[in-house]
Amino acid sequence: MATTLTPIEARRAMLMQFWRAGYYQTTVADLAAAAQLSRSQFYRQYHSKTVAARQCLQLYQDVLNQELTRLVAREKARQTPPAAIISACCLWPFQSDQWPRGCWMVDLLATLAPDQAPVLTAQLQALYADLQSRFVGWLAPQAAQLDAPLAEVAASLMQVRTGLQLLAKQDPSAAQLKQQATTSVNLILKGIA
Repeated sequence: MATTLTPIEARRAMLMQFWRAGYYQTTVADLAAAAQLSRSQFYRQYHSKTVAARQCLQLYQDVLNQELTRLVAREKARQTPPAAIISACCLWPFQSDQWPRGCWMVDLLATLAPDQAPVLTAQLQALYADLQSRFVGWLAPQAAQLDAPLAEVAASLMQVRTGLQLLAKQDPSAAQLKQQATTSVNLILKGIA
């Protein structure tokens, strides 16, 4: 007898399908197969590909928030310098054993046409803003030492994540990715970048 996926397992399986194939290349049939649902069950539970993608994006955000909170707490307990903590946060999506290498948020931002999926685009932008706000929170204690406004620094750090995503597609070693993240974050925090 085949086992049925829980709702979270089904969303995770659909997320992986979206991530591997891309939003536009993924069909409802692909999603139904990934979630182990019939086509009618898929439509009953998710109504459309966009709704399924939004639920997958929410799952991605929840996991990202949990993992980054855990990572920051662990590194603060080790008295890791703030710049190294931020580097680790930028690198996390590229080192996760739960996801394909890279950041689905960056992949989706790069491929989504806003006029074709406005609700999904708005949710993605909210996720992006939430992550930027986290960077601002981590930087706030040392804000007086920064040469640039906090929001500008946070935006630059988000660009580092995008740059790491592009670099990761070239499949460098983990050491090269870490070196790039560390160098970029240090330059931004010193106000040079």
